[in-house]
Amino acid sequence: MVLITEDLIRKRAEHNEGLIYSLEEISLHQSDIEKIENIDKWCRDLKILYLQSNLIDKIENVGKLKQLEYLNLALNNVTKVENLEKCECLRKLDLTVNFIAELTSIESLKGNEFLQEMYMTGNPCAKFENYREYVIATLPQIQRLDGIDVTNTERLEAIQSLKSIRESILFQQEDYFIQQQKTKEGKGGRWYTDIGAETDSTSSTKPISELSPEELKQRNDEFWKTPVENTPETRKAIHKKLEEDKAAIEEQRKGVRSNQVPKRETVLERDGKRLNLNQAKWPFRLDDSTDVNSIKLEVTLPKYLSTHNIDVDVQPRYVKVEAESRTFQLVLNQEICPDKSSCQRSQLTGVLVLTMPTAKQTIVPEKVKKQSFREENSKFVKKQTSKTTAFLEVDPTKKSDLDFGNIVNNSLKSKPLSAKRTVIKEKVVSDDFVDDPDVPPLL
Repeated sequence: MVLITEDLIRKRAEHNEGLIYSLEEISLHQSDIEKIENIDKWCRDLKILYLQSNLIDKIENVGKLKQLEYLNLALNNVTKVENLEKCECLRKLDLTVNFIAELTSIESLKGNEFLQEMYMTGNPCAKFENYREYVIATLPQIQRLDGIDVTNTERLEAIQSLKSIRESILFQQEDYFIQQQKTKEGKGGRWYTDIGAETDSTSSTKPISELSPEELKQRNDEFWKTPVENTPETRKAIHKKLEEDKAAIEEQRKGVRSNQVPKRETVLERDGKRLNLNQAKWPFRLDDSTDVNSIKLEVTLPKYLSTHNIDVDVQPRYVKVEAESRTFQLVLNQEICPDKSSCQRSQLTGVLVLTMPTAKQTIVPEKVKKQSFREENSKFVKKQTSKTTAFLEVDPTKKSDLDFGNIVNNSLKSKPLSAKRTVIKEKVVSDDFVDDPDVPPLL
């Protein structure tokens, strides 16, 4: 029996990057599922759900899927239409090739006002007289039944005779269940799962692994040639038989391989020396140049691999990482300190980061700030300007070559103050000069 687990849903949700809470469509067909469960808890936003070709007996645990628009349950073991009333947005329902004989169970879909398309071909109820008329009259919102459009005339005629048609359907249902009970009693109390029980062959009591090829062929012939009814139990028995045959063939293949070619063992060391190994071919990066006193190793593990399933072993000369029954081993070019090493894993990308200090530490001087090109080629180094104002003072007690008293020119210093002023000479005006006030002066 295959259960609907979180890992199974996450695996089928690759197009949504493994996120299941926002999943709108999922396909769980041909997965040997026998019960619908957990989907309504983890995938509340589902709009399309494929569950065809499984072994589901009952429609259940879908009432919380308020946005579900399409449900495919074809080729299952469903015997009754139920538990779909709360699927308010349901538009299409596929129940092809199931075991629905209780046709009146479709009355539970009256409240699904958006249901437009429905398929029930291959069910026992589809052989009842007036089957189509009963479905059309009971569910007036249906626009298409078994791939055929419903006309207004057909619907009106079915609604007018619904009462008599329903009585006929109830009678046919009861008759079908009586015939099934008689068939069961005619088998001597055995039901259809006892396929091949009529034979008394000793091969039927032996395990498959102990059967010879001839005995296995005889058992398979007895199983497949025994006439049986098409029932949910028969389908489960056939499925179980196919699984047993598949397992037997796989076991025989393993036996042939083990006799011909010995199983290759994982080689981690040879002649006392550790070897590099990467069984899963995980991408990795080794950085030993950024920091001379430590080595950094990054291993890209699967993003959704649980951290509890990862085993890390750090040794002075090598590192080993084991996950999903596969081993990654890397030999280091220098000795490290395992007790001082640290291991972290990114929650976003899943990358495993190992930081390993080396056993031999190197003292690295502090980095000297590089001077600018102008400062390196200059003899003078600029000093920081002080916020306080500095005054130039001369100590009169000390002799100095600088004579601040001779800064001013001696020739000017010796002259009186009046001589230093500039004397403006007046221009000589001719006798015939006439001062016209309308003429602007010359500059």
